[in-house]
Amino acid sequence: MTATVITYSLQKGGVGKTTTCGLSAFLLSDMGYKVLAIDMDSQGNLTQLISGYDDLEPFYQETIKEALEFGDVDPFIKVASDNLHYVAADDYLVLIADYKGPIPKSTLLRKAIDKVIEEYDFILIDTPPNLSIQTVNALIASDYVVIMFETAKFSYNAIPRFMDSITGARDNGNPNLKIAGILATLSDSRRNDNKELLELIKEEYKDLVFKTTIPRRAAIGRLSVYGFFDNPELRQATEIHRDFIKELLSRVTQK
Repeated sequence: MTATVITYSLQKGGVGKTTTCGLSAFLLSDMGYKVLAIDMDSQGNLTQLISGYDDLEPFYQETIKEALEFGDVDPFIKVASDNLHYVAADDYLVLIADYKGPIPKSTLLRKAIDKVIEEYDFILIDTPPNLSIQTVNALIASDYVVIMFETAKFSYNAIPRFMDSITGARDNGNPNLKIAGILATLSDSRRNDNKELLELIKEEYKDLVFKTTIPRRAAIGRLSVYGFFDNPELRQATEIHRDFIKELLSRVTQK
């Protein structure tokens, strides 16, 4: 097998990137796929979500930053379960912007995953809420990108600019990068503006928009508290995302 690499991204905070990436990794692993989740956000929230650690100190100098500098993620992979592995991030990841090594800075992640890409079915990448070198690396390394869309005006405004970033990644080393789809998240059906923006995004981007819409749900929000293991609300927290995963699998081609 060769992993299908999927990035979850938008240059906007609070759109559900980390939660959706983490839930996707967990649900795919629960279905029997072997999954590697990579945290490319220096906030380390995906690391916290999957590992269950609030403190990132246990990962000091064993993160994706060191993996990028070393040129191989393998020595830095942590195990959450038999099928779910992850590479952590912490605040020092931002220093990768100062990298001055022998290969282009934008291709560090692609090189780092090369030696493990045949060991996984999926590699899922969480990104920061900006168009940083971390996001560029994720796009250059990926087969697909899931564009995260909170049903709010600023998120809507960010999508055309992010589309330009995808085009930039295609023009600068990853011509085969595909858009898996636009996922609407944090939607409140009681709010007219949410409903109007959802209809607008469907009208403009048509079949690119996933049929699944992720609502605001307390159990999903509390995943950061209870995590994926021994979570009394797990079924309620993952119910809608299971529909998304089915749709995602129908849209991406496994290698």
